[in-house]
Amino acid sequence: MRLVQRLPLMANSLATTGLSKTSWQSRPLLSFLRTQTLLNSLSLYPKINYLLLCSCSQSQTSPDFSNLILEQSSKRGPLEPGLYLVATPIGNLEDITLRALRVLKSANVILSEDTRHSGKLLQYYNIKTPLLSYHKFNESQREQTVLNRLKQGEIVALISDAGTPGISDPGTELAKLCVDEKIPVVPIPGASAFVAALSASGLATDEFTFVGFLPKHARSRTERLMLSANEVKTQIFYVPPHKLLQFLEETSLLFGYSS
Repeated sequence: MRLVQRLPLMANSLATTGLSKTSWQSRPLLSFLRTQTLLNSLSLYPKINYLLLCSCSQSQTSPDFSNLILEQSSKRGPLEPGLYLVATPIGNLEDITLRALRVLKSANVILSEDTRHSGKLLQYYNIKTPLLSYHKFNESQREQTVLNRLKQGEIVALISDAGTPGISDPGTELAKLCVDEKIPVVPIPGASAFVAALSASGLATDEFTFVGFLPKHARSRTERLMLSANEVKTQIFYVPPHKLLQFLEETSLLFGYSS
């Protein structure tokens, strides 16, 4: 597969639809435009099928969904206590389900990877539920506090900056603790960056490997890339914009070339 033809088009597609784990910002889109220029300048490119996702942005205007959320809540009754893993938009704030909005509005607290970032989503939908920071640097300290609240019968929603909690984002350990404590864990599905990108990529979708973010250390990263280089099925990577050039250079060395 000659990705020199595919990836510039993918850059345009992702910039348009807003596929991202860290979206709603302006700088990543510039990274994508620079990437497109870089890819257009390459005459050789790896043969392996892979799909990489960076971040981009999209401006929004806010509709009023408050009445619709209240109407759905009255029809379905109150939520049961438990931990709700709520998928959030991956670029376009309207890519969220009515069920997700109902949970966020009904919860006693929302655990958020970045409260300032998530505050924009809540403000957009006029949701007043309090936010509590929950990220990789404090999740071990927060776990007991959250468990105590859940045991007291509260509804706790967990969200990441974009996408589904626990998928290349905090949440896995908390979900595991809740399962061990027999506390209900309820997934609220929604938009998925890699599934949306894969569906529009033209790459094989019958079999694929989701790699996610690569290790930070060079040796570990090389070992993981070598595993992908030996695969024939589509490989999916999450790549921060500032590491995209490094990713292209390393995969060019390991994956082989086609003219």
